[in-house]
Amino acid sequence: MFDLAIIGGGVAGMTAAIYAARAGMSTVIIEQGGFGGQAALTAKIENYPSYKEVEGFQLAADMKAQVDALGVESSYAQVKALSKDGDIFTVSTDSSEIQARTVIIANGVRRRELGIEGEDTFRGRGVSWCAVCDGGFFRKKKTAVIGAGNSALGDAIYLSNLCEEVYLIFRREKPTATKSYLDQLESIDNIRLMPRHIPLEIKGDRKVTALTVKNIDTEEETDLTVDGVFEAIGLIPDNDVFANIVELDEHGYIITDNEMRTSTPGLFAAGDTRQKTLRQIVTACADGAQAATTAHEYLGTLR
Repeated sequence: MFDLAIIGGGVAGMTAAIYAARAGMSTVIIEQGGFGGQAALTAKIENYPSYKEVEGFQLAADMKAQVDALGVESSYAQVKALSKDGDIFTVSTDSSEIQARTVIIANGVRRRELGIEGEDTFRGRGVSWCAVCDGGFFRKKKTAVIGAGNSALGDAIYLSNLCEEVYLIFRREKPTATKSYLDQLESIDNIRLMPRHIPLEIKGDRKVTALTVKNIDTEEETDLTVDGVFEAIGLIPDNDVFANIVELDEHGYIITDNEMRTSTPGLFAAGDTRQKTLRQIVTACADGAQAATTAHEYLGTLR
């Protein structure tokens, strides 16, 4: 029996673990993939306090080392269900059941998919959602990035250092990314902007060889010769498994108050998984700290 079970090992979950452990709570983090979440997949972070810039993977690794040093347990498993009986929560995973007096859901979000022909066929064979993870496979090759926000431009900039040419494809007139990304884009010669275009089909044989795009204004279709397609079109929550125990908004995000409380006493949420307006590493950390503090206060009412 743990005082606290944290579902998700991103920066929100790990920050919650740090605060909980320092408060004397026995804590376990349940993570189905790699620790660090979206932050670990970010090539360069330039807006986290005290770092002029830091690689996302390194920031996540440093945070995980701090968590481990505090004696927090880690369970690598996929959560299948969450239930509550009296004052005790049961987290059912694909390998075991974990019981705790309090729970923080910090499972983050998952990458949105295009839903076009060829996407599933070439998944892992040229289609990717992580430039940092897979960019090395495309050295001196041609790639395409789909999207217009910070993630898309960050991916394109990262790939420009590896690839011969990078197409940046988006349906708007201009990218929606912040000024710092736009400024970097101006000085890079091998990123080709393709505004007012949408992807139609990913083609290939055993691996990706082309991406068909359409000009929204002229309806002209073009086959771009590329070896890889990187999708960066947004994030969506993955909270269906918790719908029986927590209130979700119309988009599937968990509804909380300012202290990270959900509709179920003893159950809290932190980070990108909850309803909020700003999803950044620093706000995820703040959520995690608040959630752990509120969980500690709640735990005191049970004793």
